[in-house]
Amino acid sequence: MDDKRFRDLVSVLDRGHPVIIQAHDYPDHDAIASGFALSHLLTTFGYWCELCYGGDLLGYSIGDAISMLNIPAVAASSLTITDRSQVVLVDGYAGNKNVTDLSGDLIGIIDHHKPPEIPDCRFFDIRPEVGSCATIIYQYYLETDTDIGRDIATALLMGLMMDTANMTRGVAPVDLAAFSGLFFKGDWEKAAYILRNCLSVRDLPVFRHALTNCRLHEDVCFVELEKSCRPELLGLISDYFLSLKEVLFVVTSETDEEECRISIRSEDPDRPADLAIKLALKGVGAGGGHIHMSGGSIPAGKYPGSDWLRERFLSVLADLKK
Repeated sequence: MDDKRFRDLVSVLDRGHPVIIQAHDYPDHDAIASGFALSHLLTTFGYWCELCYGGDLLGYSIGDAISMLNIPAVAASSLTITDRSQVVLVDGYAGNKNVTDLSGDLIGIIDHHKPPEIPDCRFFDIRPEVGSCATIIYQYYLETDTDIGRDIATALLMGLMMDTANMTRGVAPVDLAAFSGLFFKGDWEKAAYILRNCLSVRDLPVFRHALTNCRLHEDVCFVELEKSCRPELLGLISDYFLSLKEVLFVVTSETDEEECRISIRSEDPDRPADLAIKLALKGVGAGGGHIHMSGGSIPAGKYPGSDWLRERFLSVLADLKK
């Protein structure tokens, strides 16, 4: 692994113009943590930075994380972004549906998702083999021998734990090294508290509905939600059903007047979540992610219905097993 990537990033940045660190829309813990740590690191090297995100903050714990860890993240709509602003995107890919197109100059992309194509920007550090974007940013601190403050270490630890499901999925050796390096530098109890407290009693009706409307096809579980819910809940419900010992693959969906949103979880290496959702939604929607977890959507006007979705995934999964 190239250990001079941060050096390459700063070589294409101009200290005379602001740097906008952009997390993907409706950011999760890894995106916010990575942006926070990168913004601080660039600031120590003389850059003026702003951390922003598109959309809203969804979920209770991401708001708690920003408040408890003093993360200066703001909505992109609240910033004055000009053509001279330098944009660095973290934990996302320019052009994806969940990334707002800002008016600034896209300088770089830092991500751990497999890209659809080579990015058209001056710098990119994309490592699909790494479990979290937080791990990549931690490597930048090691590269520059920069001290990691307690809040930043806690944030990176939180992001790493979130995207690897507490170091149980998609973990590479570099993730283990980051976890070891961050564990005692940060407040692991605070990070764990933030991640644990992601639900409210107001979410219980959605879980009740999920429990009574799940369908099993051998080791594949389909959960169709009719009740409107927070996007964060889709993944949490998928994680819950994957914890059943009989289940190796979960498809959770929710449909409203705009689109059908889909969350995937897989414990079967022969049926990777990222490939399954791309194949299943080809021609009607889009999706992506990692081997163990992915997500996607279908516009309401193109959604053929829950029966089609179920049969489509069963067909794709059967082909992948051959």
